[in-house]
Amino acid sequence: MKIAIIHNLPPGGQKRALFEQAKRLAKRHELDLFTLSSTNESFLPLKPFIKKHVRVTYNPPPHFPKSVFSIYYDLPIAYKLLAEKINDRDYDAAYVNPCYFTQAPYILRYLKTPSLYYCPEPKREFYESIPHISNRLTYIATYPFRLPIKSIDKTNTRCATRILTNSQYSQKRINKIYGVSSQINYLGVDSNIFKPIRASYSSSDPDSIGGVEKSISDSSRQARTINLALTVGELSLHKGHDFIIKSIAQIPQKERPGLLIIGHGGTEDNYLRQLAKSTGVNMDIKHNVTDEELVSWYSKAKVFLYAPLNEPFGMVLLEALSSGLPIVAVNEGGIPEIVNSDKLGLLVERNEKKFAQAIQKILLRLSFRSRRHVGRGISHDYIQKNWSWEKSVKELEKHLREIAK
Repeated sequence: MKIAIIHNLPPGGQKRALFEQAKRLAKRHELDLFTLSSTNESFLPLKPFIKKHVRVTYNPPPHFPKSVFSIYYDLPIAYKLLAEKINDRDYDAAYVNPCYFTQAPYILRYLKTPSLYYCPEPKREFYESIPHISNRLTYIATYPFRLPIKSIDKTNTRCATRILTNSQYSQKRINKIYGVSSQINYLGVDSNIFKPIRASYSSSDPDSIGGVEKSISDSSRQARTINLALTVGELSLHKGHDFIIKSIAQIPQKERPGLLIIGHGGTEDNYLRQLAKSTGVNMDIKHNVTDEELVSWYSKAKVFLYAPLNEPFGMVLLEALSSGLPIVAVNEGGIPEIVNSDKLGLLVERNEKKFAQAIQKILLRLSFRSRRHVGRGISHDYIQKNWSWEKSVKELEKHLREIAK
């Protein structure tokens, strides 16, 4: 097939998913990429998998209110131009991904080519209470100006030929909010990259955790590195990092693990650091790490913690499980569709004391058995059998062929 790929995604899990999909689709199909000139292609660029990259000029104004008004007047013009370039060519299908500005992109209104829209979630700020600390006043003041995006997203979504989503949880939300049906196409993980490896530690480890390292002597650094909890996600409060910090603070000091947050984007770095300091949690934050660094940290951590608010899926859970880490997570959103066995980890309600007890239970279990026996081999095998990208992309191809007909 000849497929047009459209996206305006920021760095993060959905762009990683598109990267993995394009890598595999390109082996059997011809792919062209259509983006705005301002689209971020520095994070996991699709260039190795495409034949042509077509851009249309759109440079959003940097400051409010022009930045918002441009979404209503200039952005649809740019997307209409992109749609015309696709409609004029002989594409079998258009694979449409979210837009950073509106969620469902305007291009869905103008495409004559059959469109497959991957909707990971609705535009959540209009349907949920999203917590903010650092930019709370700005968020509240600008909200009325952004409110029309709610209707734009809904209208654009309903124009898609077919909608895919990432979980049963998201499927129900899409039906309720947009009044349209969708089909599930679970995402995957590359288990050849994210896999159990034997971590090595030394007193000169360049990946030492700054905030934790300062409070622990060189002679005990190896033990510190092993007793490490890891979480990954945008530095925003809807990712639940503050809940994790408060939960770890409930654990007695002698048992308490260090915490590493690997993040990209978001505005709550300072707040999270101050919270950790005030609660006595040894924590550090690392930004925009490479895949090699990420794999290394998965191998060094003892447990993976995950507490976002109603997360629709959670690709980082797949990465952690594929790397062999036991999970402690909140029992919300699409998380139970991934962590569906006590052998993989523990799911608890959003309660700091219960979350802390679950962490202690996992750490105690690890102290009595080898780490590999507890989770590393079991969870990696589970991922290989059930969550491969090959399986996911084969299902995606089926949908593309069906709408092309």
